[in-house]
Amino acid sequence: MNSQEMVAYDCPENSAHYVDLLQEVSVAANEALNIDAALLMALQGICRITGWPAGRARRSLPDGGLEAGGLWQVHKQYHQADFLEFRRKLEAQGDFEDDRFVKVFTLPVGETNRVSAMLEFYASGTQPLSPELEQVMKQIGVQLTQGFENQAVQRALQASERRSRQIIDSAGDAFIAMDCQGVITAWNRAAESIFGWLSDEVVGRSVAEIMIPEAYRDAHHRGMQRFLRDGNSKVLGQRLELPALHRSGREFPIEITLWSLEEEHEPSFFAFAHDISERKKAEQELEHRALHDTLTGLPNRSLALDRLQQCLSRRQAEGTCLAVLFVDLDHFKRINDSFGHEAGDQVLITVAQRLSRAVRPADTVARLAGDEFVVLCPDIASHRDAARVASRLLDEMAPAIELKDDKVFVSASVGIAIATDTCSAEQLIGSADIAMYEAKSSGRAQFQLFDSKMQMQVAGRISLENDLHQALVREEFRLYFQPIIAASTGNVVRVEALLRWQHPHRGMIAPTDFIPIAEETGLIVPIGIWVVKEACRIAQSWNIPDDVSIPLGVSVNLSARQLLQSDLVETVQEIFAAYAFDPARIEFGFEVTETAVMHDPEVAAVTLQALRDLGAHVLIDDFGTGYSSLAYLKRFPVDTLKIDQSFVSNITSDSVDQAIVRAVTDMAHSMNLLVVAEGVETVEQAQALKSLAVDLQQGYLYAHPLPAEQLGALLASCRSA
Repeated sequence: MNSQEMVAYDCPENSAHYVDLLQEVSVAANEALNIDAALLMALQGICRITGWPAGRARRSLPDGGLEAGGLWQVHKQYHQADFLEFRRKLEAQGDFEDDRFVKVFTLPVGETNRVSAMLEFYASGTQPLSPELEQVMKQIGVQLTQGFENQAVQRALQASERRSRQIIDSAGDAFIAMDCQGVITAWNRAAESIFGWLSDEVVGRSVAEIMIPEAYRDAHHRGMQRFLRDGNSKVLGQRLELPALHRSGREFPIEITLWSLEEEHEPSFFAFAHDISERKKAEQELEHRALHDTLTGLPNRSLALDRLQQCLSRRQAEGTCLAVLFVDLDHFKRINDSFGHEAGDQVLITVAQRLSRAVRPADTVARLAGDEFVVLCPDIASHRDAARVASRLLDEMAPAIELKDDKVFVSASVGIAIATDTCSAEQLIGSADIAMYEAKSSGRAQFQLFDSKMQMQVAGRISLENDLHQALVREEFRLYFQPIIAASTGNVVRVEALLRWQHPHRGMIAPTDFIPIAEETGLIVPIGIWVVKEACRIAQSWNIPDDVSIPLGVSVNLSARQLLQSDLVETVQEIFAAYAFDPARIEFGFEVTETAVMHDPEVAAVTLQALRDLGAHVLIDDFGTGYSSLAYLKRFPVDTLKIDQSFVSNITSDSVDQAIVRAVTDMAHSMNLLVVAEGVETVEQAQALKSLAVDLQQGYLYAHPLPAEQLGALLASCRSA
């Protein structure tokens, strides 16, 4: 049907009606809630003005076609069955027409290359369309097209806003938007969760009263005013850690980043924030672990040094007194060895609690390592007050410590050092440590005050230790030998190798002055190997007559540290081979009283048996003292017992000493062991020992320890006699 034809209804065709129609369609196109509403309003207006009894609007489909049904505008007189049948067939078959309902006009709506909708009008007859109406219909199409475009833009804008809102709401961080006065304009779901306020409750309210603690609101206000005044801010774009306020009133830490945007000549602010309570808690836990002992919870060495340095700085500024107490438990290792490390840990925990109870609130109790503790006492009046603190500590240690099925008593040795004007934190602890060792040397379970004499002793010891590291390299060690005499014949049958240190500046240093240092530093192991090697070398050089049935033997003392060395036996075997030395000529002596042997006697016993299997002999030195007991004669492979000189010095007058020597000798002989008595200085002692059947004797009565050359001359004179 031609668009120039029009239904023959009475349709007023004047400008006023067309203007009304254009205005009505324009309003529909721009103000309708949606496109369908705009199309329906256009259908109603056009049908009313033109008199066309029926019209419909069909929207375009994605494939380019038009929807079958669409929106209908029908005059009420056509709501009859015959029109409904026509409409059904039309929607089912497409462009269906009959004599009563003819399509009289179509109006495409949309852009140039795309039809968004099609308006179709139906009537029972046709008549030409006036030019004026035709022009009006074109304008209607333009207006509806503009409406379609506006609606599309609006939908896109709404979709963009929805996406932005969804993105912001789905963010894990709180999003807060504010105007230039700090009034909240946006608040996402994460903000609701973090701060406890719903969006509807905070939008329009000041951000200061919602999320800024009261103590910081004045600073926030000043910062806002400064930015509005000169546009400068140190916080914009920076990641900051700040305290925040929850709805409940509690404060918690947040990390926040703030930006500013210029909108309509006024700044607005946007921020992303998240709760860092868990992170701060973890950081605090890590910091606590780094500065505290994990077992006792006390400050560790690092924190103790830091606090001590602070006390020293305050002391210099205020002129106060400061004391450090170094506390070391006595014989703590026995607890671990006897009851196990779990019990030892429980003892340390209890000791920490007791020490903490015995001090003032301003004092610091710290655990340095193992069973070592320090107590920092700032603002103390004098060394007398420090001594009172030490006495309280010792008193607190006195009661028994309950374990699972046992109880133990633990004492401590305490060293006290008073700060001077020039001492450092490390030096002060070191001075207290020196005083503590003096307390141990004086009998333990007591305290000692550090003085300059102790410092000189320590300085000398450190110097000696430094020189000891070079003594082997510089060949400063010497071997002296003391003869061992057969009581029955008076002949020299053995010699004991004794270590001496010929210091280039201090002269000859006695073993009692450097052997303990060598033990502590571990230098005793290489020094001990040198002794064995040198003893074999020198003994091999002695001229032993062919008619001597038993070659002259040499006795060498082994350190307990050496007995625990895994390669000792192999090393000794290599020495024997290097010097073609007969192992039967050497006797290895050791002291059962040494801590290392007591700690691991099984390993020591295996090593001694291996040396014995090489052909060497084994001697227990200083028998009858310390931890020596009959049980060790059964545990260790032994050939000889050496009776300590403390039983020899009064052998002529003390019946108890006589009884002890007789008992030891009789027992040894019953086990096929030889007995040596050391420290023999008089003929009377020698005769008494001989009468008690002691096999061998050693002491100043026969000879002092001699250098190898003098011993050689002595042996030669004995053979010539």
